[in-house]
Amino acid sequence: MLTTARERPAAYSVRSRKTLTRGLAEAGYETLPALAGWIQRRLLNPLRNRLPAGLIRRLLAQSASPLVAESLLRPGGWRSMEITYRNDTPVDFFDRLALRRTPMSLASRNRRKFVTATITRLIREFAAEGPVSIVGVGAGPGLHVQNAIVGSGVDPQRVCAYLIDLDNDAFAYGSQNARRLGIERSLHFLEGNACRIDEVLPHVAPQIVKIVGLAEYLSDRQLLELLRALARIMPPGGALVTHGLVDAWGNAEFLVRVFNLRHQTRSGEKMSVMLRTAGFEVVKTFVEPIGIFPMLTARKPPRPATPQKSSPCRLTTNS
Repeated sequence: MLTTARERPAAYSVRSRKTLTRGLAEAGYETLPALAGWIQRRLLNPLRNRLPAGLIRRLLAQSASPLVAESLLRPGGWRSMEITYRNDTPVDFFDRLALRRTPMSLASRNRRKFVTATITRLIREFAAEGPVSIVGVGAGPGLHVQNAIVGSGVDPQRVCAYLIDLDNDAFAYGSQNARRLGIERSLHFLEGNACRIDEVLPHVAPQIVKIVGLAEYLSDRQLLELLRALARIMPPGGALVTHGLVDAWGNAEFLVRVFNLRHQTRSGEKMSVMLRTAGFEVVKTFVEPIGIFPMLTARKPPRPATPQKSSPCRLTTNS
């Protein structure tokens, strides 16, 4: 298991922590400088949890920040995630704070980097054996998968990605991006319930499945039923990429009070238990350096688990 510096034993040296942080930065992962982290934990978080939520929303509404405006309008939606991923030059103080100093924003970009790199590697792996089939659940515009297809260097005609969401709001944006990348024939956007995956995609056995930006909005029952439904259709050796969420910075109260945004927190250990219960074997766990998202890669074992009946559940998305 890979861990961040903050999870190391107390005796772990400052020099070693600096070396690890430097290595993560060189790999493209974002970290908060020590001073910025101290300000977040000791000053900013306690202050914003004491101020009235209405006052905070009025202050934020004065900002020209696209991320702040979208978060107030549709908290946790795919548009706010795309703004976070783009990480454009901040337009004012609140925009800089939201984009460059908020742990969730940095962690989300770290999550995207891990997921894209992992799916890229898996596409290359399965392409060595034949055509590749991918399913993205709660996929939004599907940019993780799109970037992975392009980054893999595999002929897009050999890759078929099915991007499923209950809400088709992001499909036009995703289709436009796919045309720009020249991979539109590789993608199929589907409006439907992934818990009924065998009805939505009755003839598809995906080697790669992605559940990103969704699990944190599902109850344990809903998530377990979704995982079991996916395990039923995946072939032995198929890979699933997902994540948990840990309130490592004490942001949960602020997100609920100001944005009415509620997340289901699950450690990497709890996610591992749920994956194993659903019939998967966890092969890799990586906690991105901000410490919010434990990332997991799992495989369906050679002998598929006994299918279990799954009741419908309603899914939401912010991927």
